[in-house]
Amino acid sequence: MENSIMWIVISLGILLLLIPVVVGLLMSPYQQVTRVELIKASIDDVWNALADFSQQAQWRTELTSMQMLDDDEGLRWVEQSAGQGSVVLRKLKEIPLKELLVDRNQGSGKGTFHARLSAVPGGTRITFTEMLETRTPFGRIKARMKGEPDSRLDHFIQQLKARFAV
Repeated sequence: MENSIMWIVISLGILLLLIPVVVGLLMSPYQQVTRVELIKASIDDVWNALADFSQQAQWRTELTSMQMLDDDEGLRWVEQSAGQGSVVLRKLKEIPLKELLVDRNQGSGKGTFHARLSAVPGGTRITFTEMLETRTPFGRIKARMKGEPDSRLDHFIQQLKARFAV
């Protein structure tokens, strides 16, 4: 009787460990979000805020530092955030005043941040697209529970708008 109860408890424990792994494996590792926003500032000013990583710690409140690395892997930036750890950024494509594509790597996740700009009456229209690839099953569950990349992109846009608020 005690052996059968012990086996039931062990079986339930294994099942409880396997369920999140199976659920995570069934989830797509890719998430993509897109936002179109109007920033009430000139395209030159908005471009400078987006493309000049060295200055982003001045207006992005969660950043503690932004450090440039130039090594065998090329020009990269390391973004240090309060509570989020470090994110390695690399510009993949840069067409001044038009388009910026950035590769992002953080822990078990990687992805891209894409911004397309156009001057419009009243400011600059930007189409932001962020793609996140989460490698591990537990990471996929965690990313969806935290609302990533939606919440991260929304927070970034709010801070960019605040940067130009009068």
